[in-house]
Amino acid sequence: MFLYAITIVLSAFLLFQVQPVIAKIILPWFGGSAAVWTTCLLFFQLALLAGYLYSHALVRYLKPRAQMLTHGCLLLVSALALPIYPNASWKPPDPSDPLFRILGLLAATVGLPYFLLATTGPLMQAWYARRYQGAMPYRLYALSNAGSMFALLSYPVLFEPVFTTHEQAGMWSIAYVVFALLCGFVTFRSGNAPAADPAADDEDADRPGPRLYALWLLLPACASALLMAITSHLSQNVAAIPLLWVLPLSVYLFSFILCFERAGWYRRNPYIELLGAALASMAYATFSKNAGVLPIQAGIPLFLLGLFISCMVCHGELARLKPHPRYLTHFYLTISAGGAAGGLLAGLAAPLLFNAYYELPIGLVATAALAVTALRAHPDATWQRHLLPPPRYLCAVAALAAAGYAAYAWQVLERELLIGAVIALALLRGDLKFRWARRAKQWAAFLIELAALLLAGCVGFETRYITSGTRLMVRNFYGGLRVHDSVPSTDWAAARSLTDGTINHGEQLLNPVRHDLPTTYFGPNSGVGLAIRAKQKTGSIRVGVIGLGTGTIAAYGRPGDYYRYYEINPLVLRLSDPGAGAQFTFLADCKARHDVAMGDGRLSLERESPENFDVLAVDAFSSESVPVHLLTREAMELYFRHLKPDGILAVHISNRFLDLEPVVDGECRALGKIDRLVDNDDDDAQDVFAATWVLVTSPANGFDKLIMDGSAEIKPGRKIRLWTDDYSNLFQILR
Repeated sequence: MFLYAITIVLSAFLLFQVQPVIAKIILPWFGGSAAVWTTCLLFFQLALLAGYLYSHALVRYLKPRAQMLTHGCLLLVSALALPIYPNASWKPPDPSDPLFRILGLLAATVGLPYFLLATTGPLMQAWYARRYQGAMPYRLYALSNAGSMFALLSYPVLFEPVFTTHEQAGMWSIAYVVFALLCGFVTFRSGNAPAADPAADDEDADRPGPRLYALWLLLPACASALLMAITSHLSQNVAAIPLLWVLPLSVYLFSFILCFERAGWYRRNPYIELLGAALASMAYATFSKNAGVLPIQAGIPLFLLGLFISCMVCHGELARLKPHPRYLTHFYLTISAGGAAGGLLAGLAAPLLFNAYYELPIGLVATAALAVTALRAHPDATWQRHLLPPPRYLCAVAALAAAGYAAYAWQVLERELLIGAVIALALLRGDLKFRWARRAKQWAAFLIELAALLLAGCVGFETRYITSGTRLMVRNFYGGLRVHDSVPSTDWAAARSLTDGTINHGEQLLNPVRHDLPTTYFGPNSGVGLAIRAKQKTGSIRVGVIGLGTGTIAAYGRPGDYYRYYEINPLVLRLSDPGAGAQFTFLADCKARHDVAMGDGRLSLERESPENFDVLAVDAFSSESVPVHLLTREAMELYFRHLKPDGILAVHISNRFLDLEPVVDGECRALGKIDRLVDNDDDDAQDVFAATWVLVTSPANGFDKLIMDGSAEIKPGRKIRLWTDDYSNLFQILR
């Protein structure tokens, strides 16, 4: 068994180690968007499904020797894909939706090696069961998940902080060669093993029915969709970093390990009871009006714990339904199909169908509903008997829907109405004395049923409440944008804001007297405001801005000036550019000549001749997510190639979760530049937010007195390794 085990562990380690490696390499090529990781997850799930399908077909339709020859040849061919570092020709030429380009890049770069790694687990288990007839191979599946989890957890701790991306790709390629040799040896031994007697297998094997296949499909699909939705939520609102990629995936895999290692790790009590609390907590924290309240120390553990409990229920119920080893490849194929289906729904269908990030609340409701379904489907009669019968179930749904509608229509007392709905559901139980509370199983059955109903009602009500004051909601690969007005436009303080995730990305005052004032993070005393005002003393100026947003910086434009924006998201241009559909008029009202270059700001600057900007502002964050490739040493060198000798680089570093000050300061010192820190205060009267900017210029020219008076020297802080295109580590600057 040792050879099978070591081969499976090594394949699982490489299978999941390559995911953050390749995703981090290509992240700068596609704007640093958090959606790059979810697209990678989608590809890996599809490749896993293809690998399981191949394993199923190989074991089912080919004889042992043919299996050996086929798999051995593919192992040899896969070596041609090494090393796995992608070619720069895959960089996108335009800002159109890059989803299919990313999928093509991954297929060409790591497709075949990943496919063969994905086949190893089910193949080795099937060959082990055939060679040692009667042996149960499911512990090998838990071992496989353990290797996968170690790969994920070790990456941000052992590999990312030490090695460059080129070194990581090279080390992985060498390890894959070792795997191919080991796997080839085991394949050769398995090909010479005697074939099992199908008739003997049939004696103990119960053929799975359609209902069982449906649960094999739906349970992992729900867990997979929830994994992608929570990963996307964390990446959008914190940072697109490997740490926040691997933690949810590690939690997901850990639940597989516990549920398949042995039956005792998953018990319906307490996990069923905990599921209701977990789903309700995540639902509360998901809505944008609450999401900004949670600090990172509470938000990340809350979602990770919620994901763990949800996956334990899904995978625990799945483990209860394991078939006879004869149907092992059927089982794994269906599981992988479910995982791929969940990935397709959350990673591909959701951005096309929804105008906002609805997949997380939908995933929460689906998890609760599926838990109820799994409990009903399980043969344990004590669980079936105490659930609501269908007529009362329908009455409860109707009562809850009526209460939710009333709460929405009246806009008052929604909590009281929901409490009333809970009492109504208790009455529908037909047991006022709560005799069912004497048994823990009855409690659990009722609680999960109640949680599913209440969660659906609450999610629907809160979503409707949040969107009711919205002028426009749009979404694409790069994120979800929401435009809404604070108060009626006739009010003196009326403002229209643009929100990405949980972060305000700009506002415009709607009163005609005030609509051209610079607001939010770009007020007159902000870092970029001071830089532009200082340069305007010298005459006409040229200003570059990476990140369009609402176009607020254009409010500083004067006749004779030139403003050039760089924007990767076509939806942002649609909202801010003059013309049909524009929600903000900063560009339309700008007195200076201006234009917008579509595409990633850094890639666009690399292709352009020097622009000779007087001021270049970098403000391209999406929600709290940081595009790392805009903050490396090579990026800084590029910026100064486009600045005049006395030009000023203004970098916006306001962030709730990341301390970017030492990153920018270290790169300035490495390039021989000087910098100043600008912190401005809130000004509610002018709709100006507190913001932090770093201004950088050449020491030969220094800063204007206006800037010196409004800024401070950067004090020595934490020491970090210099960020380059080949190395960065956001983990070390988490607040």
